[in-house]
Amino acid sequence: MKYLYSLISLLFLTQVAFSQLLTPYTLYRDQWGVVNPASISNNFTVDEYTFTIAATDRHQWLGNGFNFDYSPNTQVLNFEGVLENDNIIVGGHLMSDRTGALSTVGAYGRFAYMIPLDRLGRQALSIGLSLGLVQTRSRIDGFDSNYFDVPEEDIVAGAVWNPDVSLGMFYFNEDIWYAGISIPQILSFSAEFGEDQLVYSLRQPRHYYAVAGGYIPFDFFGFGDGSSYLELSGWARYLPLRQSKTDSFAHLFRIDGNARYQHNQIAWIGFGLGSALALDYTFLHTELGFIAGENLNLENSQLKIGLALDFTIGDPLQRLGPSAEINVMFSWY
Repeated sequence: MKYLYSLISLLFLTQVAFSQLLTPYTLYRDQWGVVNPASISNNFTVDEYTFTIAATDRHQWLGNGFNFDYSPNTQVLNFEGVLENDNIIVGGHLMSDRTGALSTVGAYGRFAYMIPLDRLGRQALSIGLSLGLVQTRSRIDGFDSNYFDVPEEDIVAGAVWNPDVSLGMFYFNEDIWYAGISIPQILSFSAEFGEDQLVYSLRQPRHYYAVAGGYIPFDFFGFGDGSSYLELSGWARYLPLRQSKTDSFAHLFRIDGNARYQHNQIAWIGFGLGSALALDYTFLHTELGFIAGENLNLENSQLKIGLALDFTIGDPLQRLGPSAEINVMFSWY
């Protein structure tokens, strides 16, 4: 943890602006509404549930001993409602993200319109917009010995509010395949902290996301009820970064592929592999989930609980340890 404090202190003392990135979720398909306001979850496209509420808790960089006290933590509460008769998707999410003494909280609402591409509504293209208000907070004080050996009077704690906007498009063909593109944090705002002169700033960079995937009917055990399938998907995230107004851009590009097998409406298991090309490291993840629905006599509703672990391979990030994520969803119609 002292290493992380020292790194942040160095950034402050050299008066650079650095960026606060969107959390790289493991269970992306359960956070589609966060990164793409036009998306439609598979709770609707596969299971036909029109309303979903989901809660996610993610801890990154847990170290060798799974230390949850100091790891960056992201929490999201997400809602989605599909109004089929009106071809409308409504929803929103609350988000809290904390990394040491730096944190962000935000509230978002989203709206999307579905354009049917056939008479039966099996295929549709949706276009979505998300609007939010975000508070960026720094608790770093120039007299804090965790960061500075010599007091820095101009470095003060504070909080800044900014608006946020996201745009997206999403195509789906029922439970066959899907694809989407989105641009979160279009405004790319900065939160500036300091007295007398600008000391440091946190910048929310514009992100670019793309996703594509499909479902293959598949019964691994051979005694399913016809609802078992293998889902294959790929994600890409791109963002241009620069540390200050005079620096050139650095380009971060991350891709990953995932395979997930769901058996009936009981459970699923999945694996993924990816790479952050500019940073020269790879990562892999595993996930496991359980489903409660008709098998537990839940009428017109379904409960899902998903667990995931990310492992990073390659210095220096490997030393920061794995990331863990839990997601709980309840869907109904």
